[in-house]
Amino acid sequence: MKICLWLLLLPVLVSAQDDKVAHGADVYRASCGVAYCHGAEGKPGRAPGLAGRGLDVRTILAIATQGIPNTSMPAFDSQLKPEDIEAVAAYIVSLGGDDRGAGRTVKPDEASAMPDAVRRGHELFFDAARVGACGSCHEVGGWGVPVSVALADLRTVHLHNLRSFETPGVVTAHPVGEGPFPAVVTEKTAARIRVYDLSSRLPVLRTFVPADVVLTPGSSWRHSDTANIYTDSEIEAIAVYLRWAAGL
Repeated sequence: MKICLWLLLLPVLVSAQDDKVAHGADVYRASCGVAYCHGAEGKPGRAPGLAGRGLDVRTILAIATQGIPNTSMPAFDSQLKPEDIEAVAAYIVSLGGDDRGAGRTVKPDEASAMPDAVRRGHELFFDAARVGACGSCHEVGGWGVPVSVALADLRTVHLHNLRSFETPGVVTAHPVGEGPFPAVVTEKTAARIRVYDLSSRLPVLRTFVPADVVLTPGSSWRHSDTANIYTDSEIEAIAVYLRWAAGL
């Protein structure tokens, strides 16, 4: 009888979750997926993409409610009702595994095939709960955000010193009416210039009319300043994972 009751209730529960996700999508479009923030359907905008990152509900709720200090991510606890924030979290979770360009969630069979030391480094690299984790800027094995091409060929990277290796292509962007900031150029055409703003822990994708921004080669930005979110032992664990991914 219990099994039969569960089967009867299942369509109701699924429908309720679908309604919650649909409501979350509406709130997201109005409050998050706007021109100056995250992109539509969790894609990158001026703020990082959310689709495919494998974020869990607890992490999303904490960030959405409390914000991220010293970044452009505000706290929404005074702007949205708790049920609206929960609905947005459900919507973002529903985007968790579809966009390989945004982040990585390890498949169970894939994780079990990794040695323990490799798995630890992998988890640190793609740690969605750690603001500015490696996967926020680097793509490995088709997963992550390819802001930088520094890890494009793992066999040529000096994996013994991940804190200080050079990040190619970093420039100084100086928009009209704003202060300069370090950036990586992702697109430069006669119609527009798109860069990743590196001035915060999470790179922000920004778009400019060419006449509105000046790009100067070089920058004072250093990879070591972003790698300080990891301890030495964590950096070594990440190196172990990268060597494994490179087949070394």
